[in-house]
Amino acid sequence: MKKGLLILLLLFTYRVYAQDVVYEVKIGTASKYKKDPTPRLAMYLAFDLLFPDRYLPLQLFKLNGVKKMKIENPADPSKDFVLVFNRRGQWKAMQNVNDTLSLTYKDGAPDELINHSGSFNQFQYSGDTVISVHNHKIDRYIRKGRIFHKVNKHADKLSQPITIYSNTNWDLPLTIHYKQHPDDDEMNIMTENFFDDGKGNLILDKTIHMNRSHLVFKMENGLPVTLSTTKQLLSGPEKSVKESDAEPELLNFSYEYFEKEKKTK
Repeated sequence: MKKGLLILLLLFTYRVYAQDVVYEVKIGTASKYKKDPTPRLAMYLAFDLLFPDRYLPLQLFKLNGVKKMKIENPADPSKDFVLVFNRRGQWKAMQNVNDTLSLTYKDGAPDELINHSGSFNQFQYSGDTVISVHNHKIDRYIRKGRIFHKVNKHADKLSQPITIYSNTNWDLPLTIHYKQHPDDDEMNIMTENFFDDGKGNLILDKTIHMNRSHLVFKMENGLPVTLSTTKQLLSGPEKSVKESDAEPELLNFSYEYFEKEKKTK
């Protein structure tokens, strides 16, 4: 059986078992975007596959004109890395001291992830679905608005994870609740809150029960210049901060930009 036909058959089989996703507001429709939004937006999915803890929300950064984003950890330079972008504002490489990982594009959409050993992840597309092939393992992600969620492989809805979005277009404030099982209690729900604090900072709070990671992006012109991360212990029904790290972990950002293209007469 040809590879393309096999992928399409697998896609059809698993679409009926998509992960339960609850939307508190109307889902953003494709009519708000250009003709084929799924491949164009898939660069965010490719990035999230590499950074599953999603501490760098590229969706909320103004990347047009950025050539390189350098992220430095003063306490541990071995964790420094560089993100490289093309002129469309799409990330195309991640460089660190050990390796360079590249994302190639075909027709403006992510095609392959490549490291020093060669290609290790390929992307296919079908309507609102992205198919990720990694070491012969096939995963499917369905787009709703500007968010992708993973398609489940089990038919038992009682055991399926549930993700609840306050909106699907990355409009602030944005709240995302993750449940591994539909009947999970508050102690087992992971919540991400993205919001603007009114002082020009982008805040991301990642909370599980009474434990929180408090991330503060100091923003300038739509881009982060620093990120401080503080671990917090919460208390009470209002989840006020009871204890906090004495010193936050700090990351510094710097940028290189493309030269503006000269218009020819």
